[in-house]
Amino acid sequence: MPSNVGPAGVRAGVVIIAVLAGTALVAGACSPKNKTTAPPSAPASPAGSPSPTVDPAVAKAIDTYNGYLAAYAAASQTANPDDPNLTAYLGDPLLTSTKFSLEQLKSRGEVQVGAQKATVVSSKVDMAAKPPTVTLQTCLDYSAIKLVYAANQSPVPNSALKQTKVGATVTVAQYPDGRWLVNNSKQSGATC
Repeated sequence: MPSNVGPAGVRAGVVIIAVLAGTALVAGACSPKNKTTAPPSAPASPAGSPSPTVDPAVAKAIDTYNGYLAAYAAASQTANPDDPNLTAYLGDPLLTSTKFSLEQLKSRGEVQVGAQKATVVSSKVDMAAKPPTVTLQTCLDYSAIKLVYAANQSPVPNSALKQTKVGATVTVAQYPDGRWLVNNSKQSGATC
């Protein structure tokens, strides 16, 4: 799949994230955290200690990125480029690349089983940018993914990934209508 859409070593259009691609989410080292489910609630702070605050733009970007990862996983498990959840979390150019990759899966009769996980390692907010953006540095974990034929669920030959964890840079932008959308995801090629 193209580097701005999914893991290195996967056939074009197989797994997006790219970040899927490329794309979950933000904190600490590269220990994967499932981004397709809601994060557990944090323990209550002891009396008198301040609760850490998260920049609202970063929180929204991470929520959007998590939604993107879940939407992509669902769409790739049926090879559905027209899944309406994609447009809820993706903007161009990543939306167009993602739909193209899913169309390629569909045309080959292949689907993805499993979902990628992502850990956000750091974030950078630029509200002065046009449009305002949050850039997330993530570690993607593709170890739970495999490519199979939709007809019989048999593995696609030579589709196993050689590198299952890879770093990625993800851009989430605030569009004029107020929505935050993931519009770019590029893998670094480096293991994380």
